[in-house]
Amino acid sequence: MKLSEIEFVDEAFKTCVLATAAENAEDVIELKCRKQKISDVTGIEHLTSLKLLDLTRNEISELDLSKNTELEEVFLGNNELVSLDVSGCSKLTYLEVFINQLEQLDVSKNPLLEAICANKNDLEAIDLSNNPELMDLRLSQNELADIDISLNSKLEKLELKQNPLSDAARSRVEQLNIAQLQL
Repeated sequence: MKLSEIEFVDEAFKTCVLATAAENAEDVIELKCRKQKISDVTGIEHLTSLKLLDLTRNEISELDLSKNTELEEVFLGNNELVSLDVSGCSKLTYLEVFINQLEQLDVSKNPLLEAICANKNDLEAIDLSNNPELMDLRLSQNELADIDISLNSKLEKLELKQNPLSDAARSRVEQLNIAQLQL
């Protein structure tokens, strides 16, 4: 599909996509649209060859990336996200969603994830049982009372500061051999 045929809702997003100088949607491999005041990314579902997406510091509240199956790196920090779907992104290795309003983050279909940066959200729980490659996990300033990282044996860095962690959860985390631990 030609980029000119895609019906973009948000003019700033359209401008950024067209600035890649690609003619066809499948030719867009990287998309970097930082600080563009983008609020709607309708049309992104046609960019099925995307490997890297950077929409940091925009005004996006909902994002469905389930059709972007080639994504490996996603940068969505400092938006207004309340909903994010990365279920189709099985190749995803890096996910950055700090400073948003996410209450849920489903990474169960992202087994290759090596890093998650989700500081300053509203997460009350996160299931990391299907993320065995995870090495860097940043979840400070959320609403986590408990966390199970028993299956994440490759963790090297863990940030959980300013969470209402239970004493039992805190004790379990402290018993693990993690090089860089911040509770």
